[in-house]
Amino acid sequence: MNNLERFKKAIDWQPIDRVLTYDLLDNREILIRYGGFDPSKEYSFEELTEINAKAWKNIGLDVTRGVYDPINHWMGGKITNWIRFFGVDPGEWEVTQAGETAWISKRPFKTLRELEKYLPQKPVYEEVRDWYQPVIRLIQEITSHYDVVFIGAVEGPITDAYTYMDMELFATAIYDAPEIVSHIMDCTGLFSAYIARAFAEVTEVPMLFMGEDIAGSTGPIFSPDFVREQGLPRWRWITEPVKSKGYKFLYHSDGRYGKFLELIFDELGADGLNPIERNGCNDIFEIKKAYPNKLLFGNVCCMQTLPHGTLGDVEDETLELIEKIAPDGGIFIGSSSEVHDHVPVENAVKMYQTVHEYGAYPIDVDRIRARRMELRKKGELRLRADMDL
Repeated sequence: MNNLERFKKAIDWQPIDRVLTYDLLDNREILIRYGGFDPSKEYSFEELTEINAKAWKNIGLDVTRGVYDPINHWMGGKITNWIRFFGVDPGEWEVTQAGETAWISKRPFKTLRELEKYLPQKPVYEEVRDWYQPVIRLIQEITSHYDVVFIGAVEGPITDAYTYMDMELFATAIYDAPEIVSHIMDCTGLFSAYIARAFAEVTEVPMLFMGEDIAGSTGPIFSPDFVREQGLPRWRWITEPVKSKGYKFLYHSDGRYGKFLELIFDELGADGLNPIERNGCNDIFEIKKAYPNKLLFGNVCCMQTLPHGTLGDVEDETLELIEKIAPDGGIFIGSSSEVHDHVPVENAVKMYQTVHEYGAYPIDVDRIRARRMELRKKGELRLRADMDL
């Protein structure tokens, strides 16, 4: 059984032989050590995809959603797409990059009045399709050779709109110029819906991911009423072509979900959730109890355990997920968001190795608990030393 076959069965709640790993890797050292990336060389997109696929395979990652370019941040590509598909004036846009972080440091507008001169136009499906389908075909062809499953991914209409406008201006416009917000979200929502449609037409991988960051560590960024009125209808534009093919839809937001879970699961009908941040944001075990028939992707903490924990901490947190969730299925284990540059390579390796070693079905809970007890007796835990089994 290859990983695509496993994945198709797993997302349909059919028996498989082992738990699958899922993650987003944007860790330069992993790409160097496991994919052969050379920072002194220039690579084509095809070559970079091959390097990523090799790294994923070698480190034990089964499922992913993004090709990592350590040199050129994805934010620049976002502006390129706005120019190409929204008819945006290419002048006066700048992206500043510092390490693994990048942001739009210059826009051609600062006020709502100025923004009115730079409103995007609605994209054309055929133009989006003709650009996107060759790209996703290429990626999935390469990754399939390495037995890695590459799911589709789009940006959420709210997130893409506030990235275009700047968060402060977006928040102001919600109240002072709602018609501008609505128009821009129509453009961003249609763009993602067209990608979803183009993806569904050609893929053999039956899942689409949508990244829509509507929450922070303390709760919602936007009012639930705004998200329900403005986000939900446009989310359905994106889910429709996916659901009509019988494919699954994976919802992503950073931060604390809280009451948004009802909106995401009950009203939108999302099939799964990612990344399920820890650190007081979410309790994945409580989410599992409340929504036992939803797919969960995560959630070894990438803020504390992975970057700062011992190998024992990483192993223990991974084992807990296998022990408490994997017996019932529906869990794809990886980080709580991404394996970034602050995560030591050894910790990432330990996480994936633990899944492959202890994630075989039927799950041996007694063996897992014995190993977790052993980690405590040997003093191999630091961050999780005081946590009960």
